[in-house]
Amino acid sequence: MPRVIAGSARGVHLESPKGVNLRPMMDRVRGSLFDMLWSLDAVHGRVLDLFAGTGAVGIEALSRGADWADFVELNRKSCRTIERNLNRTGFESRGRVHCRRAEEVIAQPESLGGVLLYDLISVTPPYEAVEYLPLLERLAASPLVGPGTIVTVEFPSEISLPEVIGPLRRLRDRAYGRTRLSVYDYPMDTSEG
Repeated sequence: MPRVIAGSARGVHLESPKGVNLRPMMDRVRGSLFDMLWSLDAVHGRVLDLFAGTGAVGIEALSRGADWADFVELNRKSCRTIERNLNRTGFESRGRVHCRRAEEVIAQPESLGGVLLYDLISVTPPYEAVEYLPLLERLAASPLVGPGTIVTVEFPSEISLPEVIGPLRRLRDRAYGRTRLSVYDYPMDTSEG
């Protein structure tokens, strides 16, 4: 059972939906991810948790000081679980669950309502469910991403992702067994010379 690792909801166990085949980010990997993000001063503002599963990544960000999180998850049982986890951690007024395909949200970001630009975007799809590079290219070209946005990607180690995806530049890359994490940013100053 995943738990919140640090911050105001530290130690709270998060529910996982029964009968749903999820591959939640391991606590050790999530801890390492947030150590990297903390060192980059990237845990603040608005968070978008794509392929949210239990909501653990977005909830961890809220616990550590992010203002708001949108959770995008297709599975209805998982959506209800994320809502319960937001209630369990006391963050129900700081997050919203969107029971939709992540690819649809990237193609139609206005479906999230409100401001489109996010400070932190987490992409943690089931390993065999997506083609990573095309998905990330569409995300990088969307209005969800802009100067200052950090994008984190969890993917299988046997896949290779480039250093640059559109305006995104890789800042960190770590392997944890079969799991790999890359952290990209959209530089604030994109002018040449």
